[in-house]
Amino acid sequence: MDILLGILIAIAAIIVTKLVDKKQAEGKKASPNITAEQAQEPETPKDYKGHYQAKYLLTRNEWHEYKKLKEYAANKGLQVCPKVRLLDIVEPRKGDPNYMSYLGRIKSKHVDFVICDQDLHIKAILELDDNSHDRADRQNRDQLVDGILQDVGYTVIHTRSITEETLKEI
Repeated sequence: MDILLGILIAIAAIIVTKLVDKKQAEGKKASPNITAEQAQEPETPKDYKGHYQAKYLLTRNEWHEYKKLKEYAANKGLQVCPKVRLLDIVEPRKGDPNYMSYLGRIKSKHVDFVICDQDLHIKAILELDDNSHDRADRQNRDQLVDGILQDVGYTVIHTRSITEETLKEI
């Protein structure tokens, strides 16, 4: 009788182990495009191959206007920095109870061109306004960014293209 009980316990243990293994395997199943090996091992942080592609820093229009701006700036002893992240030129005040909220509003925004003197002190910020700036959402974004930049003392210039008039504003 003891032998029979031992056999039954052993069989029950094997069945339970198999069921647990099956449940764990089902939990690891991913999309049908992922191989069994990939489902077994999570993607490591260093495995970015094939997930990104290079892109140009400036659009064709931005590049064309940048060249004009750069020539003007060089003649005036100024520097032009393209595609500057807003968080690199302004930041929420430390200790502000809404710091994280204010940070979230600007952290992924950038300006088209920052014009600086030789010591990289900002003289003006230039935004190229293409047709997308006619949209309501883009106008709201521009109002937010302009308000923040002007509040800290920066001059913001909006233009469709860089003309003699635009350069005089700098």
